[in-house]
Amino acid sequence: MSKRSFGEISTISSDSRYNSVLKHAENLLKAAQSLKQDLERLGKHGDSPSHEKILSTLKYHNVNILPAAQTLSQDETGGLSETLDNPHKVQKVDHNQKPSDSRPQSGLPIPHSALLTKWTPQDIPKPDALPPLPPVLDPVLEKGARTHAGVASGLSEMNYERLEWIGDAYLYLASTSFIYHTFPNLPAGRCSQLRERLVKNETLSTFTVRYGIDQRARLPEEFRPEGRQSQNRGGTSASKRERAKILGDLLEAHTAAAILGDAGGLERVIIWIKSLWATVLEREIRNEYKKPLPPVYSNPANGMERVDNPNTIPPTPNTMFPKIALSQMIGAKGVTISYRDEGKQKVDKNSGQPWFTVGVYYDGLGETDLNLGYGSGQSKKDAGAAAATKAMENKKLIKRLQKLKEGVNAMLSKS
Repeated sequence: MSKRSFGEISTISSDSRYNSVLKHAENLLKAAQSLKQDLERLGKHGDSPSHEKILSTLKYHNVNILPAAQTLSQDETGGLSETLDNPHKVQKVDHNQKPSDSRPQSGLPIPHSALLTKWTPQDIPKPDALPPLPPVLDPVLEKGARTHAGVASGLSEMNYERLEWIGDAYLYLASTSFIYHTFPNLPAGRCSQLRERLVKNETLSTFTVRYGIDQRARLPEEFRPEGRQSQNRGGTSASKRERAKILGDLLEAHTAAAILGDAGGLERVIIWIKSLWATVLEREIRNEYKKPLPPVYSNPANGMERVDNPNTIPPTPNTMFPKIALSQMIGAKGVTISYRDEGKQKVDKNSGQPWFTVGVYYDGLGETDLNLGYGSGQSKKDAGAAAATKAMENKKLIKRLQKLKEGVNAMLSKS
């Protein structure tokens, strides 16, 4: 099915000219009503609105009003047939104002970096509480955001397809930034896994239902819970996966419509989605703030003496890579440190992602297959790093292996 957006004009025959003119008049009326509502809102804040605010509102809505008025003008002068044969002529405006399908020409709003900051435990709502859904203040966008292309009345009525596309981009940007700032030591692969949990259809569709957006949506019958009813057979329903996709699209479309609906929409949406997503990653956010500062060692080459206050010296690169740090602590000539998978791969019950367990082993200098520790993570790399960290925490064992290393180094220095 082709994309449908506000302002598109379908080819019609000459005997349906009346319907065409009526549709053009409806478009102009909708645009004018949207302008009127915005102007009324400006006047409700006590003081008279400034000249700049009024001018900005007019420019915003003229993008829709001027093309609609231009089209009606051509209908009046008998240019309807020519217009329908060549729709591009409708788009031409004498004062060089190019129409857009529904948004101002200044482009999409860009979120300020001050909004895209890290999560803190304070961002997590109370149990079973959802942050208020940001409203869509533009009635045309509000209707379009809940209208499926399959039930739109003609090509000139907006549906949610383009809005969903825009909303998807905003959600990817916001989720990426929140994760990047909140989990500074998380590998890129793990960051992608967290982002997928936030933006996947299953997550978004759940919120669509909890906010009741699906109850207000205009969808083909097969996407409703009861399915499409048939006289000869039972109801025919879309699959669970197809329905989740549609419901996820509705939330993305609502996000875009709320952002584009007025000047303050973007800020409201970013604050809302940050709090909403905090309910999905609550465990990870809280754990990030429970983590102790990583130990810092004064001299990794000579026993790596631990410093009690990690802020007294800057971290060395080796403290960021536990496998390297462990090797420098106990590695010596004739010593092999290996990492092996332990048991069958499991699945994280919270994220549904793979969960790996790795053990680290020491061979050499009289030791055979000595286990130093185990670690788990959502990748083998993370699990191996966790195993190395666990091994370094076994101070008694590490001290014994360091003495073996010192003995070897002493023998090599004499030879």
